[in-house]
Amino acid sequence: MKIVLLTACVLVFSQVKAQTYRFIYDVEYKKDSAESSITKENYHLDIRDQQVRYYPRDFYIGDSLVANNLPIAKDMKFNTSSILTHQKGSDGYDEYDILENVALKRSSKNTQNWKLSEEKKTVKDLTLQKATTTWGGRNWVAWFAPQIPFNEGPYKFHGLPGLIVELYDDNNNYRFELVKNQKLKQSYLNQFMDYFMQSAVPVNEQKYREAKLKYYDSPVNYLRNAVGQTKSNEEFYLNDGTLVKQDNYREVNERLRSSIRKYNNPIELDKVIQYPK
Repeated sequence: MKIVLLTACVLVFSQVKAQTYRFIYDVEYKKDSAESSITKENYHLDIRDQQVRYYPRDFYIGDSLVANNLPIAKDMKFNTSSILTHQKGSDGYDEYDILENVALKRSSKNTQNWKLSEEKKTVKDLTLQKATTTWGGRNWVAWFAPQIPFNEGPYKFHGLPGLIVELYDDNNNYRFELVKNQKLKQSYLNQFMDYFMQSAVPVNEQKYREAKLKYYDSPVNYLRNAVGQTKSNEEFYLNDGTLVKQDNYREVNERLRSSIRKYNNPIELDKVIQYPK
């Protein structure tokens, strides 16, 4: 494992309440479960007072670039990401699913029924304990650190007596691994996340699925309507820098539809949406 030394951080967790504790995870996953290729990203788990946020590191990098008047790279993944927030110790989560320049907000309760094992292992100065659960249509193995007094983990995983350090499913579709921790003296603000969270459209599970299917039916039209364009010859940009205009409408539309069908392997497999061809 690539986990860094965390012991010093653990010793001072209770000393400063106003601080933000940031845990950075390496996340490896298969966008397409039928292929062997692996996508790698970093995610932040920020814990401050009672609020917990989990989000892609690209939001942090993009915000830093803007603050320093630097250009944002085209490969930033704002357009394919989700932001998760919840109150520390709560089972309630708000998830902000970003479809290019549109954000949908879903609220849900999430609880894992963990089975604790006596099996342990030592990594650096941490003693990790094993736990297992079946959740979201997958079987999961977690290794948590009782020395780190947060009952949190990546994505919606929580409820163990210590921070989740390593997590993976039994089919190797997803793997989360803690690689770094930081202690921030000030509250961390991010204009990208705040913008999407403030502008998000609240939906229930049924409305969410309807919106995703409507988006899939014609992504370009969905996005055009979202930015207030009513004329088919008006141009606009995708978040990856693609200029959508009249002469590439069909090509862009089919590329987005194909990507949605192909990369349809969510963490919560029991909530997968079946898209028609």
